Amino acid sequence: MEIRPHHLLCMGKFKGKGYSKEFVINMKRVISSLEKGEKFTLTDGADDICKACPYNTDGVCKDIEKVKLYDKKTKDALELEYGKEYVYTTIKDTVNMRIYGKGKLKDICSDCEWAEICSDFIQMN
Repeated sequence: MEIRPHHLLCMGKFKGKGYSKEFVINMKRVISSLEKGEKFTLTDGADDICKACPYNTDGVCKDIEKVKLYDKKTKDALELEYGKEYVYTTIKDTVNMRIYGKGKLKDICSDCEWAEICSDFIQMN
């Protein structure tokens, strides 16, 4: 499985909402697989979550520049490497400590169209 860095943040706050029914079903499937211990490779391109996104056209996001910035900030904060394999349950703890726990979520993606889902959390930090 392939996951882009900022999706590690999205998965931690996912509440069953999304761009479409297909997107939500796919996101639940990806999270379930990763929660069960399936490994993933960190990618800088379209990943397994992007596959069901209506903004994905031939593997390119319509908001690619914004997405790349989210990815860079997330990757740097978590000290991850593209092409390396990770276990989500381990990375999830790192996300909690380095991003959510230190109030960095607002610095990474507060302009995301889904930020209202995390808005209470962003305000707390």
